[in-house]
Amino acid sequence: MALTRTNARWLQPVFALFALVGLLALGGCGGGSGAPNNPYAPPPPASIPPGPLVVLPSVIDIFPGTPTTLTVTGGTPPYSAFSSSPTILPVAQTVAGATIVLSAANVGADTPVTVTVTDSAAKSTTAAVTVRLAPLLNTLTVTPNTTACGANAICSGQTATASVTVTGPGGAGIPNRQVRFDVISGAFSIETNNPGQPLASTLTVVSDANGRAQVVIVAANSAFSQSALLRATDLTTGNQVTAQFTIVQTINGSAALSVVPATATIQGPFVNECSADFCVDYFIYGGTPPYRVTSTFPDAVTILGSPVNTSGGSFEAVTNGTCVNPLTFSILDATGLQTTATLINTPGTATRPTPPPPPVTITPTSYTTASGTGCTGQTFSFIISGGTPPFSVASAGASVTPNPVTTSPGSVIVGGFTDGSGAHTVLVGDASKPQLTTSATITCKP
Repeated sequence: MALTRTNARWLQPVFALFALVGLLALGGCGGGSGAPNNPYAPPPPASIPPGPLVVLPSVIDIFPGTPTTLTVTGGTPPYSAFSSSPTILPVAQTVAGATIVLSAANVGADTPVTVTVTDSAAKSTTAAVTVRLAPLLNTLTVTPNTTACGANAICSGQTATASVTVTGPGGAGIPNRQVRFDVISGAFSIETNNPGQPLASTLTVVSDANGRAQVVIVAANSAFSQSALLRATDLTTGNQVTAQFTIVQTINGSAALSVVPATATIQGPFVNECSADFCVDYFIYGGTPPYRVTSTFPDAVTILGSPVNTSGGSFEAVTNGTCVNPLTFSILDATGLQTTATLINTPGTATRPTPPPPPVTITPTSYTTASGTGCTGQTFSFIISGGTPPFSVASAGASVTPNPVTTSPGSVIVGGFTDGSGAHTVLVGDASKPQLTTSATITCKP
């Protein structure tokens, strides 16, 4: 029994060591809070399915010349797009991101087109697109508040109304359409309702119930006589129309006498040649009609339409080939007020092309002697014409007089044959480059 107690006391530390090793092994293999088989850990997140494939807007009206976009959401990118009428509404098959750009061609009537969108999972959806007939702008009209300077002219410092009508299919006016008016050229402005900026070079207005859009324009007080341009643009479609009118200078409230153009310059077609049968129209404004027109070189032009009976009327100057630099027109109104305009007609710079010379001819083209006579001792006369003299003449075995032939027409005699039989050719060449030639035949019968 003593031996047994001793062994038991010796084994106690060994059992304790084994117990500690077991605990370490348990902590390393599992059972802790970070173990993969922890029954309290949350499950991994489940994958979220894609939303439904949608294209927005699903119903839309568009106009030719006005790009519009559709937006794709949901589904599984990338997307593809297809048009039911590619000639009217082409679309890119491969959609860049989630945007489809629509740009329609012109149509003669409202045209429905279906745009189909497909995702990579073969899901599809559609958008109903109607390509509308583009509205039209009728003539842009400028109506001055007074006709003192002409029917289509504004006196400097005066106003006018510029109007245009936006029309749809059948010619009906379209209301509530934004129309922008722009000053293109000329000393005038557009009146606004803004006290801080009463005048502007551009202004957008909305068409009324009849489709009519209008603005008031005002010419500058210091404006000299000139042409001016105003443009109207339908902002929905980009359609544009332009009007040209005249601003006439005025002095002390009365229209000053003026001519447009003040100077006209034309040029002839060739060196040392001035224009002929060219027409220039001169418009007279202001003063007191009728207007009488005279020129400093009456024989150089023909004046048509004088006297001019109305302000804004015109006379026409027709050239006759006479060079003038300048010719001055004197315009005199009914009260004795006078102004001038000029015409410059100068020679051209191009060299007139030289026409080709006429072909060379020889008459007669042949001689034939009687049988048994031959050509010995005989002479034959020819007439040479056309071409460019002098002419060189040759015939083998014969003499030619004169040679060269210096005129056209000119005569030549061939004779002195050393061989009085057979056929002999008479060759003729002129002085032009390239040289023109012809020939005749003398047949000698022995």
